Amino acid sequence: MKKLSTVMMMALIGGMAFASSLGIPWFVDNAPDSQGFNWPPTQGTRTYIYLHNNKTSSIVCSIAYYSAEGVFLGPQDNPNTPYDDTTFEIPPLSTVGFAPVANLGATGGETSIAAAIPNRPLTDGKKNGAAVITWAGGPNDVQGMLATASSTMSFAHLLPPGN
Repeated sequence: MKKLSTVMMMALIGGMAFASSLGIPWFVDNAPDSQGFNWPPTQGTRTYIYLHNNKTSSIVCSIAYYSAEGVFLGPQDNPNTPYDDTTFEIPPLSTVGFAPVANLGATGGETSIAAAIPNRPLTDGKKNGAAVITWAGGPNDVQGMLATASSTMSFAHLLPPGN
């Protein structure tokens, strides 16, 4: 009986999907959109977030933006649209890079996949904040990197896997 209980618990746990996340503790993305993909920008600061799907199948991610005070900013799902306004998909074994605030378009280096990632809402007029990206699956299914540059400095670092 003990073996049967153990096998049933393992089957139950094995069939469950767990949520994982990556956190971006802080970003600034206030360089003018007109600068496009100039690196480094001549004015302001530009941040790019890169996400890589390590799986051989697509991963649907959700993004949430927060203010410096930890207040949730969005995006909000609009019930008047036929799609979920808070999610995006990363194709298998692919990397997508996007600016969290700027609308650079395809000529600015963003692909249509990156353009589909919701931007930080500007309800408070600021172009900075934090973000959390979540997906159903293991913490190593998605890797992340953050790159930031201005006319006087630049840096990049890997984002550690969440839980």
